[in-house]
Amino acid sequence: MTSSAEFQALFQRGKRIDRSSFLVLWTDTTVPRRVGFAVSRQLNRAVDRNRIRRRLREAYRRVRGAAPVSVAVIVVGKKRVLDMEFGALVAELASVFAVMSQP
Repeated sequence: MTSSAEFQALFQRGKRIDRSSFLVLWTDTTVPRRVGFAVSRQLNRAVDRNRIRRRLREAYRRVRGAAPVSVAVIVVGKKRVLDMEFGALVAELASVFAVMSQP
C-alpha cells in the first residue's frame, strides 16, 4: 500500500488486532493482498522508526504465505519491536494472520 488515502481508509474502517509489539488494521478486498507498514512519529528517532519498519517487513516476508489472499493490511509497529527476539516477532505476526483467516 502506498497512497495516503488507502492508509486513512483502513485507519477509519479497518478491523483491528492489537498485540504487544504491533497493531494490525485489515479489511477484506476483492484485489490481491496489499500490505503497508507504519510507525508513529512519537518514536523520536528516525533510526528507530526505520529499524522497526525493516524488522516488520522481514517478519512479514517470512510468514506471508499464512496471510489471507484478498486483504488489505497495515502493520503499525510499536517500540517493543526493537527489543523482541526476531523469532518471537515472526511467531506473533503468524498468529495474527491465523486469526484473520478464521471466518
